[in-house]
Amino acid sequence: MERKAGGRADGARAASTAKVLAAARTLFAQRGFAACRVADIAREAGMSPGNVYWLFESKEAILRSILVDGFAELEAMADAVADEYGPARRKLDILVARTIEFYQRNDALMTIIGSLGGTGGRELLGRLGIDRGATEERRRASLRRVFAEARSEGAVAPADPDLLVTLYVALFDGLLARDRQRWSAIPPAELRDAALRVVGYRPAG
Repeated sequence: MERKAGGRADGARAASTAKVLAAARTLFAQRGFAACRVADIAREAGMSPGNVYWLFESKEAILRSILVDGFAELEAMADAVADEYGPARRKLDILVARTIEFYQRNDALMTIIGSLGGTGGRELLGRLGIDRGATEERRRASLRRVFAEARSEGAVAPADPDLLVTLYVALFDGLLARDRQRWSAIPPAELRDAALRVVGYRPAG
């Protein structure tokens, strides 16, 4: 019986944590981190500020949880694609499909990440103990593997793989930064075609 009670408590805590993080992602993306208060997050999540503080010691701790999980998922996605089997064109198809799915599912997260550029953003990340440069380089290393293989097989333009990675990432980040609502309305097929064009995709045959 005690085990069941503990399980219910753990489940309730996990559900409350998920609600807080979802509310914070929405508000941080809409208003910016600095403009949000814990009380705003609590209201969005449908709970009291005290309950939020029971789960997270500060607004910074909430942001850190969002970013750590987000960066880890981005890294894992790129790494998994780089480890896929088969020809480079297959990997490119998988990469584009998973990138589109990730950005559309995490548009608020990517908006938050995009807002953390400049000196202020770097200082905030430093206070949170997050080395964005290191996490981004790990992600880019996996993407570099994909594009280097694609170049060697003639599947993309014969350009420096680092340049192809930069163009590829910039396309998605730029579209999202331009207009988050418009981004979500772009058909996946159009996004796929744009992503392949920007890296000079060359069909087989």
